[in-house]
Amino acid sequence: MQTGAPIRKNDVLEIEIDGIGYEGEGIAHLGGYTVFIRYALPGEKVRAVVILVKPTFAVAKLQQVLRVSPDRATPFCPVYYRCGGCGLQHMTYDAQLRFKQNAVREAFRKTARMDIEPCQTVPSPRQTFYRNKMSLPVRGDDAQTGFFATGSHRLVPIEECSIQFEGNGELIRAFREFMHKNDLRGYNETERTGDVRHLSVRQLGDFRTVTVVTNGNRAKRLTPFNAVLEELYGNKYAYYLNENTSAGNRILGEKSVLAGGELAPVTVDGLQVSVHPHAFFQVNDGVRQKLYAAAAEHANSHAAVDAYSGAGILSALLARKASAVLGVEIEAAAVRSAQDMAARNGIQNVTFVCDDCAEALPRLPQAFRGQNTVVVLDPPRAGCDRRVLAALSAACPAKIVYISCNPATLARDVSLLTQSGFALSSVTPFDMFPQTAGVETLCVLTR
Repeated sequence: MQTGAPIRKNDVLEIEIDGIGYEGEGIAHLGGYTVFIRYALPGEKVRAVVILVKPTFAVAKLQQVLRVSPDRATPFCPVYYRCGGCGLQHMTYDAQLRFKQNAVREAFRKTARMDIEPCQTVPSPRQTFYRNKMSLPVRGDDAQTGFFATGSHRLVPIEECSIQFEGNGELIRAFREFMHKNDLRGYNETERTGDVRHLSVRQLGDFRTVTVVTNGNRAKRLTPFNAVLEELYGNKYAYYLNENTSAGNRILGEKSVLAGGELAPVTVDGLQVSVHPHAFFQVNDGVRQKLYAAAAEHANSHAAVDAYSGAGILSALLARKASAVLGVEIEAAAVRSAQDMAARNGIQNVTFVCDDCAEALPRLPQAFRGQNTVVVLDPPRAGCDRRVLAALSAACPAKIVYISCNPATLARDVSLLTQSGFALSSVTPFDMFPQTAGVETLCVLTR
């Protein structure tokens, strides 16, 4: 037994679940000692076997639910309990929405010491087959595609994923068959060998952008996959090859080369857009529309700065309300896509610049400073650079609309903004990621 732990590894517990963690895991207590049990729900009594013991907490594996919560649901995915792609299928959808509202509340309380009451979580129109982008690791000599098991890099092969776009299984099977026929191997992370690291696909409307991420130059061997895509999708696709030989977990390398088809515009939110593989784009179309509409409402008659503007969709929607819009994005391919989109749609009151927000915001043009300006932030999970927050304090915008997929870094940044003279006026969670613990949040701050 480890010091401070009242239990041992392999102990079997019958225990009451009295809380829930950030990833949706059940939490139980033995006095002041905490036990985490994945797939258990508050209010349940469960039997679980202890698999990890630490001085202040343990992890146990669920064996049986002895008393069932009314919030429990039957998972629809056959590999749900093995795959780490999503983690809330055992929970009813109403319970998922409450969980996400509470996750935002708790993040502000623990990270920022702020007691807030978020609005109810805005639901997703679709709870399955909702993602417009799928990125699958490809591993092993037998070229298996799937997702990693929770907390590991052990691949769980799949035939189809029920939270990706409809028809994804057809492409998965076709790609795996092509690799087998052409003796192509999946990536080995330990030895850094193999041919293919990832299969990444974005579907917007009836158009697919397919990117195969290779471990070095494999163009000669993988270009023929274009014929398979043409048979599947006719002329409604673009096929890219991307090289990534880095040792890290980043999916895409620096450059993608068109290997077949042609990137073509599709209608998104009333705009003609074509999105490069490197451009950021929200993954849930139905929730993106609700989220961006809510953000754009705050730009009425103001000048607007869209920081971390990605493919420029939100910038274009802001331009319908604002007098002028400045979009700032560090990814050059995304900026080119955004500029092309603005020209294609005849949007004349938006300007896109390729720059680091931490460098660009301190030197905003005078037209985008002061009380007639709204700044929209949609940073990566790590949140905003401190220089960005300092620049916002100096620029004195009338409002800041902060969009975040990470409640902890959101709470941290909002706390710093409130210390520099902004007041938090609303916090609204959006269910961008049904069946997972992820939540997108819209915060509005006023000067």
